[in-house]
Amino acid sequence: MNHTRRTLLLGCLVVTSCGLFKPPPPVITPRSASVTRATTAGLGLRVELTARNVARVDVTVQSIDVRLTLAGRDLGLTHMATATQLPRNTDVPIALDVTASWQDLPGILLATAFNENVPYHLDGTARVGGERLNVDVPFQMDSTLPRSILTGAATSELPSIPGLR
Repeated sequence: MNHTRRTLLLGCLVVTSCGLFKPPPPVITPRSASVTRATTAGLGLRVELTARNVARVDVTVQSIDVRLTLAGRDLGLTHMATATQLPRNTDVPIALDVTASWQDLPGILLATAFNENVPYHLDGTARVGGERLNVDVPFQMDSTLPRSILTGAATSELPSIPGLR
């Protein structure tokens, strides 16, 4: 076999083996979400996650993006630049503050008029990696908020009308 073919074959084997032996991505598990703020300006949530690095090397969570959907309506994306170390085989708690402005609070209230609880969905991606390799790790969470939080947000900052309170 000539030198060029041998080099080409060796190169193909290296590229193939790198694809076969990629370290597994960390596991991101949402644990809870609690309301930190609900005003006419928007909604704030504290999201608690657990990240477990199952690879044989330490990695870093570099950033996290979270999209919040409330009652089927997209409230936008929150981006958090973070530098959280994930040592191997260790559960690491991560707390995020997700903020979303209301796109249509009256529409959400109308759509959920007969529901005590309003469904929400968090769709997130954590950018995780080391010096040479970065990977996006998805996570999701579905739950509900009491509708009273939304109605309180709608009325908390409205001016009072004299004689009606």
